[in-house]
Amino acid sequence: MKKRSILTTVIAFVLLVAVIAAGLNAIFTVTYVRANFRTYTERGAAAAEELKEELNGYVNRSSVFLDLAEVRATVEANPRFEVVTISKDYPETIAVEIVERREAFVIADGAGTYTLLDEEGVVLDTISGADEHILLEGFGFTVTDGVAGGEYFGDLMDIYASLRESLGEVRANVDRISLESPAQGWAIIRIYMHEGTQIELVDPGDRAGEMTAAAVERYLAMSDADRVFRNISVTITTEGDITVDVGNIG
Repeated sequence: MKKRSILTTVIAFVLLVAVIAAGLNAIFTVTYVRANFRTYTERGAAAAEELKEELNGYVNRSSVFLDLAEVRATVEANPRFEVVTISKDYPETIAVEIVERREAFVIADGAGTYTLLDEEGVVLDTISGADEHILLEGFGFTVTDGVAGGEYFGDLMDIYASLRESLGEVRANVDRISLESPAQGWAIIRIYMHEGTQIELVDPGDRAGEMTAAAVERYLAMSDADRVFRNISVTITTEGDITVDVGNIG
């Protein structure tokens, strides 16, 4: 008799939980996914439209039991996008703010196409041309978990950050960046500007950003005519000072 009473109590409890869950699901059901996109490219705008359709797949799911990590994973399955904010706006809305990663660099892959990277080295896509992107040459990157890396990748990021701070939109001025490494542990990094100016960073070590800033300061002080086929060479003296010399290319 006692066992039957306990069993009846358990069954009643399970039924109560089921009723509560059903009630919550009826009240807190996703009817709208408010996805706000910030895109910068036509490719990004097209991908955003496809992603909106995917996110609409969460409509009619329980807003109580829906894990926002699942929604985030849906967005960031496309490396072009990252989630800025995500939240549940009870009882019926999922709100997510999404930004397109900024395209920055391309690396020729030897097959007539290019690997496209964002400003932090995240691999975004494979594209057919290098137009309007900064071509990287000689860096020998590896890719781990969708992010480019390598011996001089930190230098490249420091250079880009310095260029961004001084120039704003880097691609408006810079065509390509190349690495020349004549000896192990010693390298020259060249930044090729649209007008024909080359910025030469000689053995930058961990001061690539500082050297770039010094070079760009000199570059911006030059007239448009003076920027044609000029070489700005930046070195570090034995005393640790940064020196900038300007001469003709060749």
